[in-house]
Order: sequence, then C-alpha cells, then structure tokens
Amino acid sequence: MLPLPDTLEEWRAGHRTARKRADRASRLGYKFAPVARHEHADDIHAINTSLPERQGRPMSPGYQEPPSTTPDPMWPCPHHGVHPYGVFHDDRLVAYLWCYRSGDLALVSSILGHGDHLRNDVMYLLAAGTIDAELEHGGFLIYNRHDSGGDGLRYYKERVGFQPTRVTWTP
Repeated sequence: MLPLPDTLEEWRAGHRTARKRADRASRLGYKFAPVARHEHADDIHAINTSLPERQGRPMSPGYQEPPSTTPDPMWPCPHHGVHPYGVFHDDRLVAYLWCYRSGDLALVSSILGHGDHLRNDVMYLLAAGTIDAELEHGGFLIYNRHDSGGDGLRYYKERVGFQPTRVTWTP
C-alpha cells in the first residue's frame, strides 16, 4: 500500500530512485497522460504482446486478444470509477495503468509496459504520473500483494513507495 501524499514534491523527496528514473524517462521524450483506452487499442495490444513472458510466466490468453474499441463509460464522480493512465512516446502508448477508484481506495488493476521501452524507465514515469493524478483524491494506492511477482517487481514497488501493510476491512 502507498498512502497518497499531499503533493507530488513530497513523494519525489522521499523516493530518490523512482524520481531519478521518472525524470530520465521524461528526458528521453516520454510523456505521462490520461488514456482513452478505446483510442489506443492497437497500442495496448502491442504492449500486451511485446514480451511472451512477464514475471517468469507466459502471458495469459486474455492478453493475446485485441482489446475492446468500445469507449469506457463516463464516470461522473472522480472518486469512483476507472482512471486509465499511460506513458506515450512519439504519440504511441508504450505503458499503461488502469486505476480503479472507490472512495479512498485507488487500486492498480492492470499495469504493463512495452518490452522495447522498459529499459527507458517508463514504468517509473507511469507511477509518478499516476500518483500525481490520484493525490488530489487522497486515500491509498494499492498494488497487489507486496510479495507478489519476482525480485524486479518487488524492487520497483519498494522504490515507488509501496510497502507491505496489514489491512483490516470493515463492513
């Protein structure tokens, strides 16, 4: 879990590695922006199929199929709904994150980068942009279990600011 800070500068001050890597991606010409998923279906499919394996496992069949070109529904409340974000390079989507927001809970549902762009730290720019976009709503950003994934994913989660946290859900 990552408690969303009051400002992006607060996050940047406490996460030197993530800050430097996000800045590097920006210097290389990558840009963070909200995504209209239906307008980038081809890019999403290219990202999904850019590597045959992720975290040592083959990509599941759902990632092999082209995504929907149907527009997402309009979510009138910024505290409830899907917030799709991405990183672009030369007007092409090269990384995406789907954030499902429900009140104080901002859940990272899907996050993936194109295999050809991962070495350029696009995932750190994606994290910084998402944190910046979501902090105005407050609450907590959740990204699966801290111990899920391999060493590289756990390293990424820690550098971005996710920490293992015991959560008690109340009815």
